Amino acid sequence: TDIPRFGYDAPQPITFAELVPAQEELIAVFKRCHNYIYGNQGLQKEPAFQELLKLIFCKVFDEEYTTSGTMRFFIGNEERRSEIGQRRLQKTIEQLFQDVKDRYPYIFSQDEQIRLDNRVLAYVVSELQRYSLLQTQADVKGTAYEQLVGSNLRGDRGEFFTPRNVCEMAARMVLATFPQKEWLKLRVLDPACGTGGFLVAMMNIWREHLKTAQFKKWSGNESKALEETVRLLHDTANQWLMGIDFNPVLVRAAQMNLVMHGDGSTNVYHANSLLPPGEWSEGVKRQIKPGSFDLILTNPPFGSKIPIDDPHILEQFELARFEMENGVRRASMPPEQIFIERCLYLLRPGGRVAIVLPDSILSNPGLAFVRRWILKRARVIASVDLPQVTFEPYTGTQTSILLLQKKTSQEMALEQELGKPRDYQVFMTTPEAVGHDRRGEILYLRTPEGELIEYEDEIEVTRRNAEGQLITERRQQNVREKFDQLPEVVRYFTEWVGKSERMRWLNGRN
Repeated sequence: TDIPRFGYDAPQPITFAELVPAQEELIAVFKRCHNYIYGNQGLQKEPAFQELLKLIFCKVFDEEYTTSGTMRFFIGNEERRSEIGQRRLQKTIEQLFQDVKDRYPYIFSQDEQIRLDNRVLAYVVSELQRYSLLQTQADVKGTAYEQLVGSNLRGDRGEFFTPRNVCEMAARMVLATFPQKEWLKLRVLDPACGTGGFLVAMMNIWREHLKTAQFKKWSGNESKALEETVRLLHDTANQWLMGIDFNPVLVRAAQMNLVMHGDGSTNVYHANSLLPPGEWSEGVKRQIKPGSFDLILTNPPFGSKIPIDDPHILEQFELARFEMENGVRRASMPPEQIFIERCLYLLRPGGRVAIVLPDSILSNPGLAFVRRWILKRARVIASVDLPQVTFEPYTGTQTSILLLQKKTSQEMALEQELGKPRDYQVFMTTPEAVGHDRRGEILYLRTPEGELIEYEDEIEVTRRNAEGQLITERRQQNVREKFDQLPEVVRYFTEWVGKSERMRWLNGRN
């Protein structure tokens, strides 16, 4: 930034056209900024993350809404080294953050401020300023953001955030059970959304789907096709995508994640999903109605260390009394068990849920009553037994993804009359690799001799040109193949569920 552009004697503020999409280095940039705040501001990890989050919001807002073309989120090297330059930047960022608060009143209150020393603020701005977060590929910024969030917020109250490849697998599997023509009209919910991983996975699939359709529609006009993809994704997410979380810090993190990926952030709510819906706030009650969702994707908090023992909450759930003598209610239950019932309660009849569960629910003899309740209320479409390293290095809990379809009242009445459930096939698989090892390090495919397998591949980068038009650039880069079998699970499941008799069954046409 200290090299003057042609025709100038001194460095000038950067323009939007000069911003570059970030690549894998964005992970290191986010970490470097967070560590600098943590080490030089005297803040603990979570408050340091919150301050960085505010600046990321400012950066994204500046890219999206600044009309002059000159970025306000900028500081030159000379200014960065002077107190006057740092104070000038501080006033600029204060105004930018005020604009952010006006634009996102559901995320930031008016009394919030950026509480960083001018020197620290100047460092973070100088690190982020040359990148365009809006134009960075969704998977790159998603990975960087989730690693930043995970390293600071992971583990509280049983929260172990779902790896993004697991989110994508679950989203693609559940969408495969619907006809493609219905994909953009499905009401989607995550009632324990955390940082929004499942919601972002759904948005990424919608983006692919929309982009294909718009390029076909606007053949020969790439810029128009890309603009329409952005607009339609924004509208689709705002209309159909929703999330709830009990942790207000995670709600804000999820909202930021969705803002960076195309929006839907207005539909992420701070609420306790397990409370009686009548006790939710008016805004939540208005949007999250029981029996109204087509599909639910979630990884609820689970574990015996965080039992639900509030009688007021347990009173709602059939599972709390199921197969108990004389209707006596269980005194406490792990949250994941009653989350299964809450998900089915929020689904419409025939709707689908993909839920991450500890393997104990599927195999522990003492939890057979949970399995019998599930089979009474839902049809099991698929069970994916995830490798033990899936959530490593944070927890070694063995987990599975269960894909269920909520039975209609007619189906349950017929089975009760017959005295047994109808027979059907279930897709089951046990992938052995998820792309990382027990230490969380990426696991790459290698030759029998131990050499990394690399190949040259073409990637597409969408950005705005100097005239403000969206264009797609194709770049060659060397790629290392991860040892990740989850995409194969999606492929096999899509072939399995795509057989005509299964699609008729799932969509009520048999």
